[in-house]
Amino acid sequence: MLNKSIALFLLVLCFSFNIYAEEVSVALKKDTLVSTDPAVKVPVLMLMTLNGYHQALTKELIARDLDSDKFWAKLEEKKLTDDQEIELLKPIFLNVTMLSQPANPTDEFERSVFKYDLDKAKVDALFNEYLSNLPDVTIKTFYIRPDIRIDDSMSWSDVGVSKAENFSGVIVESWKKWATTQFKNFGNVVVLDKDLTQIPSNMNAESVTLKWNSQLKRAEVFQDRKSARFELTAQYLLVNTKTNQTLVGFDFPTQKREFTIYNPKDLSSNLASLIYNLLNSQTVRINSSLELNRATSTLTMVEIKVTGKHGLFDITQVNSFLAEQFKDVGLVAELKSYSTEASVISVKSTLPVESLYARLAKDGGKYSLNEQKILLFSSENHSFAIIEKQANN
Repeated sequence: MLNKSIALFLLVLCFSFNIYAEEVSVALKKDTLVSTDPAVKVPVLMLMTLNGYHQALTKELIARDLDSDKFWAKLEEKKLTDDQEIELLKPIFLNVTMLSQPANPTDEFERSVFKYDLDKAKVDALFNEYLSNLPDVTIKTFYIRPDIRIDDSMSWSDVGVSKAENFSGVIVESWKKWATTQFKNFGNVVVLDKDLTQIPSNMNAESVTLKWNSQLKRAEVFQDRKSARFELTAQYLLVNTKTNQTLVGFDFPTQKREFTIYNPKDLSSNLASLIYNLLNSQTVRINSSLELNRATSTLTMVEIKVTGKHGLFDITQVNSFLAEQFKDVGLVAELKSYSTEASVISVKSTLPVESLYARLAKDGGKYSLNEQKILLFSSENHSFAIIEKQANN
């Protein structure tokens, strides 16, 4: 009976070992990163999967005086699965190479040594994305970045308030209501207290940021009629938040107004209305630029080389021909760089990149550009060649 019990125990132990070895094998296949410090002995299974990413990224954040604890706490709030978190962190690691692996994978303290580089720009973007107080950036958002100032020669009491927030806060809240009412296809209207230095990678492509700058100056006081003449300089810029591409902007002519100053509440209200109404007057212009942004931000873009002897007129013909030939997919082509031997054109369309290449290569990718020249698309190199018709015969 005892021998049977021992045999059963050994059988279970053997079965357990086989399962453990298989898990180690899977972990090794999944392995992307472990410590680069051979002096550090850490359980191999921890380093072969998610904790390896954690260890390396934590080390990088600490080295750059970034709050790693806060970062991981914010990430934890997302309640991602291990696989989702690995997919999130994987892109920031470059040139990962295994230098050595455990001789005995079943020894949990055997070292695996990897060499890797970190994409510091992606680290910055990821850190800023998760520590940002912004709402979900995947939602199409109208951001307002206001900078409402007064001249250095003034105090806020000169505009009828005790502090800046009592003046600019009213204007900004009114602008939020204005944007919500006028631009209804945005999921959020958000006020930024500073520029976004790092744009999250998953920022909605149609989000925009309206940057406002203005300065009030009390130019002259008229004691006899208890009034003052104020001068306002102002400008705004609307940009695509993700690409920072300018959509529209305007420098207003200097506004000169005289207001009574004996009633601070009326004075601040009049000055605030002056600033608010300047931006409100731009509603039609801003709406037009938003429509254009909506149309172009959903386009994919590729750069295609154009070879063969050609001039600027040939490139103009190529761009016009492509726009006409592929107008069903909203294709727009424009010159990126020019050389008589090899130019580059920028091509935008509503098609995904690979689908666009497939369309260009249809029927051999051969097009009659004009009576003398042929445009030939190479599906292998994703490039165009301009060739003489007689050279092709």
